[in-house]
Amino acid sequence: MKFQLARQNISPTILSILRREMKKQRLHLRRLSEESLKALGAFVKGFEKELLPKHLVCKKLPHQLGLGIFLHPAAQPLLKGEVIGFYTGKVIIAAQNAPDDSSYAFALMERLELTRAEQRELDPQRGYHPRRLYAATLDARYEGNFTRFINHSETPNVEALMMATPKNRYGLAPAPMEIVYFVKKKILPGEQLLVSYEAGGKSYWKPSKIKPFPMKATTFRLDSKLQLVQD
Repeated sequence: MKFQLARQNISPTILSILRREMKKQRLHLRRLSEESLKALGAFVKGFEKELLPKHLVCKKLPHQLGLGIFLHPAAQPLLKGEVIGFYTGKVIIAAQNAPDDSSYAFALMERLELTRAEQRELDPQRGYHPRRLYAATLDARYEGNFTRFINHSETPNVEALMMATPKNRYGLAPAPMEIVYFVKKKILPGEQLLVSYEAGGKSYWKPSKIKPFPMKATTFRLDSKLQLVQD
């Protein structure tokens, strides 16, 4: 698997902007719990050895649906609230109304005000404008990890939460905001992991004019020989 990013790729400049703008906008994210921090610390350490956790399987789906992520048939069930891992990619800041054709981007924050030096660094094709607003996104189009292959469903068993990573003793550098995937409801062995791509008023599918393939956790599943079975 070529996607080898355990955590998001964020430059010092963008990290500084997010911290400043979160304070200015009084945006306070829920902090990861001690239990989640411990699990994510183990996730990152394990990721250095294997890009896909042993209890998960990446499998090609039919109907030109691409790849999917499944719980191994021999694994223990995943329970509600368990950590799956960080959704990773490159954090990008661009003009707020700039078109975005990426299918792997999470909106992080809007209404960002950049200084002249920040605009020169992050938006060099435009002249400086003091009232131009910017937006930050986390884009896994070119870099990320296995979480980018978790498919969409209107009945997901995985949820994506924007969380803050505080100082901790598990080797995780603090971060003002990260996307973390958690188990939303119990996932049984052989079932596909699915998350909802929608965000407020079904904003994901409408602009692309795509009708998503209707999938549930058991629409496609793995048998004991890791063969794909379609209900």
